[in-house]
Amino acid sequence: MNSMNLTRLAYFAAIAWTIIMFIGCSWPTEKLPDEVVTIGDKWMHIAIFAPFAVLWRFAGKSWQWTLIAGLLYGLLIEVWQGITPFNRSFDLVDAVADGLGALVGLGLAWIAGRFIKL
Repeated sequence: MNSMNLTRLAYFAAIAWTIIMFIGCSWPTEKLPDEVVTIGDKWMHIAIFAPFAVLWRFAGKSWQWTLIAGLLYGLLIEVWQGITPFNRSFDLVDAVADGLGALVGLGLAWIAGRFIKL
């Protein structure tokens, strides 16, 4: 598979992951599996924003765009959770964890990019 096809595949995967993240973050807390809740909320935020950053970097977005998008998306999700009636709430520390996850993902993308040329 050539690099253009891999970049395109990463682009569609990034869109899909971004949508999945929104759905998951919109899900009512009481309907989440116990395993998800017990892992640790902040670790979960880091874990879902790292692939977000990896996929958007592999989709051809700059590290600056990816970091800003991760920070803004995390903040917007928190605002969304604060205004919805789904037993969710705004938490600025969650948004910080999202940004940290984006940074972790950027680091992983940098490391992977040394071995995979897109």
